[in-house]
Amino acid sequence: MRGPAGTAGSSFGSSDFVEFGADGRIARLTGFYDEVLSDVSVSYSGAGSATASAKVSGTTASGAGFDMQDDTDNGMRGLTMQSKDAGAVLRFLDIYEHMAGGTMKVQLAGDPSGVMTGPVDASNFEIVDEPKLRSLVSTTPSGSDRSLNEAVKRDIDTSRVSFERAYAWIAKGKGGLKIDNGVLRGPVIGSTFQGTLYDQNNNMDMTGTFMPVYGLNRIFGELPLFGPLLGNGRDRGLIGVTFRLRGNANKPTLDINPLSVIAPGIFRSIFEYR
Repeated sequence: MRGPAGTAGSSFGSSDFVEFGADGRIARLTGFYDEVLSDVSVSYSGAGSATASAKVSGTTASGAGFDMQDDTDNGMRGLTMQSKDAGAVLRFLDIYEHMAGGTMKVQLAGDPSGVMTGPVDASNFEIVDEPKLRSLVSTTPSGSDRSLNEAVKRDIDTSRVSFERAYAWIAKGKGGLKIDNGVLRGPVIGSTFQGTLYDQNNNMDMTGTFMPVYGLNRIFGELPLFGPLLGNGRDRGLIGVTFRLRGNANKPTLDINPLSVIAPGIFRSIFEYR
């Protein structure tokens, strides 16, 4: 341990910040949901309560690597995190419990004491037993006489759903997380989404469009000339519903617009919640 230049012999009781650095290795580290990281390497440097650099790496139970780096330089903070077993890492950190597998990369930057923004990108993962997803396809919305399952004339299995890609631009501040331009793409289900995932009072307000049988739907969106009209862009299918999740983030209320079940993509934005 050493003090700032010119302050040799500084102690924790002095008015000056004390520079501190440490490196270590941990053979086995258990997090939330009994997820384990092994061969964990930790490196830290900072002054007082301010972190200059923090690096953590390890291996999940599946053998996939995990790396996280948090640096502050010239008044800007940068945070990167990546893993080839995203589901295990998210459970370990108690961020999200229903994701299995997948490759994920997070890149955030911003004011150390303010909002950090950047992309979150994930691929080739599954969502397992997600109650909000199950409710979305099986709930009969107010003003309608059928659920989404009934509207598309099939029973959408939400017990284990595969996705090829997920992307969103996020803004993370103290006590809150907002999402913009969110897209989920999979052979069975697709969705676009945006809004507040949670705020300082743990309230959610998310809106979006949900598309069943997305592998077939998106064909319309990729057709030359007719695609932009029928599919409303590459990431929106021909058939879908608009939805809103709001209220307590742990148990939000689901609202579905029944009119959008039969609306072509170009008209769907009319029915989206604002």
